[in-house]
Amino acid sequence: MTSIPTIPTVFNDTEVEKIIHAELGFIDQIIKEVKTLNDNFTDINATTNLNSRFIAFWLSEILQIIYSTNQTLETLAKNIDSVLFALRHIGTHESFIKLFKAFLNVDIEPTTLSPGVINIKLKSDIKTNVIAFIVGSKSKKDPTPHKKIIFKTKENGRILKKAWIITLLPKGYENSIYAFIKKLIPIGRILKIQNYKNEYVKEFKG
Repeated sequence: MTSIPTIPTVFNDTEVEKIIHAELGFIDQIIKEVKTLNDNFTDINATTNLNSRFIAFWLSEILQIIYSTNQTLETLAKNIDSVLFALRHIGTHESFIKLFKAFLNVDIEPTTLSPGVINIKLKSDIKTNVIAFIVGSKSKKDPTPHKKIIFKTKENGRILKKAWIITLLPKGYENSIYAFIKKLIPIGRILKIQNYKNEYVKEFKG
């Protein structure tokens, strides 16, 4: 139960006092529900409890995790758990390690340069399941520039690329996944991204 502030005596036995009590009661109920949801969230363990690829794909969509339909349930669940862990412990070095591994499939080395400034060094190139190309050529029948998305798939042990040609990329696709990570940076923090060649490529402020 949250502590209820003292209401000025001038409002005693008035409609204003009734409204204030009603609003405070409503706020207290909301806080209780949020705490309950938070407790439920803390107990989620996808690796242990997830047994449906359909649900795994659905959760990946909700959490904006890049995935491919040929991934195993085990790898999908591990990625989901990584994101849930990162959301619970956002701002810590371990949370960024799991976020970058789950979203960008890359290992990182986080360090604190100064109070509030976190340096993220990528240990390799970012590897995702989707590569996008913009095809500049136009045909006489269809002069519209096409955008081609190449999907990496694995069949019989071989890595294949399959093309999906569309006139517009899906909404939000052109925005880097960095945009999502930027939303998770605590207020007052600065995140600097450094590639494996020690070159700074991005800087975000929370």
